[in-house]
Amino acid sequence: MISNLLLTTIERPNLFEIPRWELDIHYTITIIVVALYIYWAYRTYKKLGLTWPKLRDLVKNNWSWKNLFLYGIFQRKHVRDKYAGLMHILISWGIIFLTISTALVALDNDILSPHGIRILVGPFYLAFEVWSDTGGIMLLSGLTMALWRRLRKKVLLETVWDDYIVIGSLYLIAFEGFFLEGLNIFLENYYLNYQFVNQYRYLGSIFSLFWKFLFNGNPAAGITVYQVLWAIHFSTVFIVLGYALISKLSHVILSPIYITLKPKKVRGEMSTPFKLEDLLQSGTFDIKLGMKTPKDLVPIQRLENLACTNCGRCERACPAVAAGRDLSPRVLMQTLKKNVDQDVELVPMKFSEDFIWSCTTCQACVEECPVLIDPQSYVLEMRRNLVFESKLDKQKVQFLNNLTYTRNPLGNSPSERNVWVEKSKKYENEEYLLWIGCMASFDPRTKNVAESVIKILKEANVSFGVLGEEEACCGESARRLGEESRFQELVMQNVQTFKNYNVKKIITFCPHGYNTFKNEYSKFIQGLEVYHHSEFIEKLLKENKIKIEKGNETYTFHDPCYLGRINGKYDPPRFVLTKAANLNEMERSKDKSFCCGGGGANYWYKVNEKEPISQIRIKEASGKSKNVAVACPFCLGMLEDAARTLNMEDVKVKDISEIIAEKIQGRSGKESESMSSKPA
Repeated sequence: MISNLLLTTIERPNLFEIPRWELDIHYTITIIVVALYIYWAYRTYKKLGLTWPKLRDLVKNNWSWKNLFLYGIFQRKHVRDKYAGLMHILISWGIIFLTISTALVALDNDILSPHGIRILVGPFYLAFEVWSDTGGIMLLSGLTMALWRRLRKKVLLETVWDDYIVIGSLYLIAFEGFFLEGLNIFLENYYLNYQFVNQYRYLGSIFSLFWKFLFNGNPAAGITVYQVLWAIHFSTVFIVLGYALISKLSHVILSPIYITLKPKKVRGEMSTPFKLEDLLQSGTFDIKLGMKTPKDLVPIQRLENLACTNCGRCERACPAVAAGRDLSPRVLMQTLKKNVDQDVELVPMKFSEDFIWSCTTCQACVEECPVLIDPQSYVLEMRRNLVFESKLDKQKVQFLNNLTYTRNPLGNSPSERNVWVEKSKKYENEEYLLWIGCMASFDPRTKNVAESVIKILKEANVSFGVLGEEEACCGESARRLGEESRFQELVMQNVQTFKNYNVKKIITFCPHGYNTFKNEYSKFIQGLEVYHHSEFIEKLLKENKIKIEKGNETYTFHDPCYLGRINGKYDPPRFVLTKAANLNEMERSKDKSFCCGGGGANYWYKVNEKEPISQIRIKEASGKSKNVAVACPFCLGMLEDAARTLNMEDVKVKDISEIIAEKIQGRSGKESESMSSKPA
């Protein structure tokens, strides 16, 4: 044990082995590297297209310490993948530990010591030794995990020579540092009798044994080797610092900056580039929509592209990639990154039209990205440009024409919606408006979902009504297709109807309509309360307004992307389902749920793919249960069609409202099955 007197007087020896002229060279190199980083920062600033006023406003309006600590320092998204998360934390925190150690040595040795001031003394110095060795162990452990992960090739990673250079150079710095520390310990022990500190320099002391064996009889040679090794280590560090600016290591700087400055926005909301009502009033329609070249990117979007590290998490989560479609969010971001300041037409010069139309907007890529990047937003902006330039095939044109002439994507007569007035009640001054939606109004299979919801609401004596033919498409699919004007035309019609009837509360069983009313109509009308039917049925069950008997059936539940991942509603549908049946979760559920393939307007057109997304999902679901519960009309249609195509006659797909309605009505299982399995 160290005596109290020794504990208070012990201090870290200065670099007495390094001649002054060599230190001066190193200081000069340090100044050069700092200047290089300042120049790189300036070039990046110019590449972002920033001006000082824009930069000031960006920082003032968006700076978030919370994001910096949660996602930058503590890496909340990284740790979702246990192996990769631990690997990244070990590497990044190891670098942070060692950087702080180096800074403390420089402060103590170069700045304060000439003035007779020391900070690396006493208990703080001993803690410093433990801190430094711990940082080194973390770095070496993380690098070993990274190398093993890439060599095994068990994970879909794009590994290029740059990755091995980065890993190898960091390995070199770490081992140089430990061998240097070991030699320093050997010399300190020999000349200064510092053996009592070795228990704190627990890893460096092991490396010192090598030098003790090599130089035990000739410590002077050790001083010469120390001087050479220190020069090599110093040079290696600054070469790597320089290389970092042109490699993926630049994300160490760019990613935390982007995370901290990322604008706050509602997860399920697309941007509103103009207000159609304002354009109609002004008579001016001189607008440009979407993104045609990288020049159309605003500064924060350019920073977002530069912050992408090519880690591939988005790609591994993407249903389009799994289906073999011509889309990869990783390739999207890396391509934009390489062309961020270029004036090149993106479609078709960099991306095919299939690439752009393949996205289901499920936001799995957004959920997975550890630095909060949103790849799908760029797809949607490029779609807007394709629509703006009328680059659409017959299916998409027909879809938009149907919306124009019949106010629904299927092209049916609006008067067919009046059947729901007969089955419920015309909305007048009821508390809730039940929004039937296009699928339930015209799709034979989905009509049963609407009937089930109506029966549940009647059973609970809820005050509700429907609009009948006054209801128009909410416009969600049009907007995700890229047709902003058509979307806003539908919004204007619906908003006027809401105002005419003084609508305040809406119940919808389509997550896409739910998201649109809740997160996007707020730009056009205030004060709407929007409920997904899973939320509302949950409320009725908790208030004992409906009573059901739990059956013995076991279901697996498919999370709709726009209900779960995008709006965070995971518990309501599960609460509802588990009141009526047993639940066996799929491996990919909740925030890791796999898309049905119908989002992003994909339901209305076909995309080239090797294996349909819906078939991948129904296979996964059937492995857990032959009864599949959903909470979205698009999911219902996509998964039932997939089961039918694959001849899975024993697989039954039902909406949670159908399952509840069956229990309320007390019908036999066969009658229930017959009703919920009408052919589309």
